[in-house]
Amino acid sequence: MSGCPNLKYVILKDCERMPGVDSSIFQLQKLEVLDVSGCASLKSLSSNTCSPALRQFNASYCINLKEFSVTFTSVDRLGLSLSEWDENELPSSILHTKNLHTFSFPISDCLVDLPENFCNNIWLMSQRNREHDPFNTLDKILSSPAFLCVKQLTFSDIPILSKIPDSISFLLSLESLTLDGMAIRSLPETIMYLPQLKHVDIFNCKLLQSIPALSQFIPNLVIWDCESLEKVLRSTDEPYDKPNLCCLVLLNCTELDPPSYQTVLKDAIDAIDASLYDDIIWHFLPAMPGMENWFHYSSTQVSVSLQLPSNLLGFAYYLVLSQAEMEFSVCFRCECYLDDSSGERICITSVTRDTFTFPWLETSFHMTSDHLVLWYDPQICKQIMDEVELTKANSEVNSTSYNPKLTFKFFIDETSYDEVAIKECGFRWIYQDKTVSSTISESHDEQEIVSSSEFQSNKQEEIVPPTNFESDDLEETIPPRNKLNLDIVGTPPSNLELDETHDLRYIIFLSLIILIIWGLNSV
Repeated sequence: MSGCPNLKYVILKDCERMPGVDSSIFQLQKLEVLDVSGCASLKSLSSNTCSPALRQFNASYCINLKEFSVTFTSVDRLGLSLSEWDENELPSSILHTKNLHTFSFPISDCLVDLPENFCNNIWLMSQRNREHDPFNTLDKILSSPAFLCVKQLTFSDIPILSKIPDSISFLLSLESLTLDGMAIRSLPETIMYLPQLKHVDIFNCKLLQSIPALSQFIPNLVIWDCESLEKVLRSTDEPYDKPNLCCLVLLNCTELDPPSYQTVLKDAIDAIDASLYDDIIWHFLPAMPGMENWFHYSSTQVSVSLQLPSNLLGFAYYLVLSQAEMEFSVCFRCECYLDDSSGERICITSVTRDTFTFPWLETSFHMTSDHLVLWYDPQICKQIMDEVELTKANSEVNSTSYNPKLTFKFFIDETSYDEVAIKECGFRWIYQDKTVSSTISESHDEQEIVSSSEFQSNKQEEIVPPTNFESDDLEETIPPRNKLNLDIVGTPPSNLELDETHDLRYIIFLSLIILIIWGLNSV
């Protein structure tokens, strides 16, 4: 290879009978990628020098590799994979390495010897011997120096590992946790309190049954093809008034029990209603019974025209997508048009929302049921609301009574599969003031109905979702009575009960006076 000084990529993947790699390859000064994965006969990789441009060195699935001795010139961008290493000790060249970009290695006792600040992104793979659960080994290495500084940790294809050790709570620098192909049934609650953790991705964990109260602490949660997932729990240790959830994906998790599904929707809606973020809030969930109670407007048409309710701070969009095969690169788009007082239609904005950007996954995925796409974009909301107010201010009609009509059109990127269809779309209004909640609660003694219609004004009633799904008590929302041009319901006057009590006491007092006078006259 010494006669090819400009070579950047050397791919020798799956050369099963290749016994070795010539050292001249490592001396190529522009070499960026060296892939010898799947070379089953390869026993040694050795060189005293290495290209300073090298950023990917893949020696995965080299089942007979016994010697690895490569001196790296630069490692800050280097990804190194030795997924089948089966020796009791780490290669000496790795023991003296720091600030590696990515490192893939089987769960092994020798990982405790890695130095501090060894790598920011570590992938742990299954051991070649899969007869024993590696729980104890993992418990030991998670508290070792190299892992205390890790920022991204991935467990990939470890079907024998049934539980994540609580020692994961030592990873105070951890920002991202990925679990793929695991036998776990739940997650340790300790991960909720990792101060830097922002992303949790769980794929193909077929036995996973429950998720702790992550949404209160972790902004981005992706759960994918976990077909046994039934429960999503909530924390009861403190008031749940500041949801932290920005992105939630529950793809093909269709076995969620109803209370857990309502919990997931409540967490999503709480984050949107609170308007705590400048970033987009986005969710991708199964479409299940009960979701309709959380939205104020719905339509089976992809183009809807309406006037926004008054006292509105913003709104969230939602779509229901049909069961189908879909690409990861698919985009959802919403265009908004405004009809001004002269009847002219103006395009205010076009919103585009990408779906998934996981480079290690396939190019497409299958939705086993209809799914709900929900997203809130505060900047787009502000742009639309500002344009509405400007149009009202500039109109010749009285701005207090004139409310321009808006038209929203929803699209799916044309590059996606034809069978994907938008079955429903709509909005969740975000009001500036809070409204009275509407629930039906059943207790052992009596059934009490509390409805905002008891305080009905001349305005139409808002559809208000249930406020408590934490127990197994029977609860359901009052059915929506009107979904068009909704407005906020006023809260009851604070002196209402006092005034009624005062009137009742006055009547009783007069009745007593009359009885006394009648009695004296009789005497």
